[in-house]
Amino acid sequence: MTPAEPEESGRGRDRALAFSDGVFAIAITLLVLNLKTPHVSGPNTGGKLLDALGNERGVLIGFAISFYVIARFWLTHHRLSLRLRRVDGRFLVTNLLLLAFIVFLPFPTELLGLYGGTTAAVVLYAGTMVCVAGLSLVLWEYARRTHLMAPMSAAELRENHERAVVPVVVFAISIPLAFASTTAAQLSWVLLVAVYLFRRTAVWRGLRPRSRESNPRSHASGS
Repeated sequence: MTPAEPEESGRGRDRALAFSDGVFAIAITLLVLNLKTPHVSGPNTGGKLLDALGNERGVLIGFAISFYVIARFWLTHHRLSLRLRRVDGRFLVTNLLLLAFIVFLPFPTELLGLYGGTTAAVVLYAGTMVCVAGLSLVLWEYARRTHLMAPMSAAELRENHERAVVPVVVFAISIPLAFASTTAAQLSWVLLVAVYLFRRTAVWRGLRPRSRESNPRSHASGS
């Protein structure tokens, strides 16, 4: 009979979360390395600088999108860490896969900035995002189903599920769209911000219940 795989709590869990935060921080930092400072001289320096910055607009847009997305995934991961009681081997492996795609993201981001008009660059970027979003969803579901995390109310489960599913759907739809129009595919990513703003507005107006994340004792028991 094979002994059960040991679960790690306390220091083991803290090390896993500290490592995750470090990878997220490195990935966000690497994004800025794609930005190159223009070097212009001679007459009409201001005009030349504007032209140079215009030539870099693809890289700047890619940086803005990737920073926003990585930040959102870090917030999702942070919410998970607040409820996480312990970790096991499968959780650690899934988390490492998620972090692998997070730290890989600066590469497709740079390609998107340089070759945003090509289908290959857009598909690689969107595909990477689908993997990140999908693994984030899997991580949440695994932690919940194996009781590695504190119980959540039905409203919180629904909200976290929406947060995880929306990026998967948006980026997945943009992949076939890129074969018809790379511009339309990239514009479709604006839906990420639009959906977020819509959800926030709905909460402010009382159309949706506000999540009680700040008070763990208020969580309903069970899933």
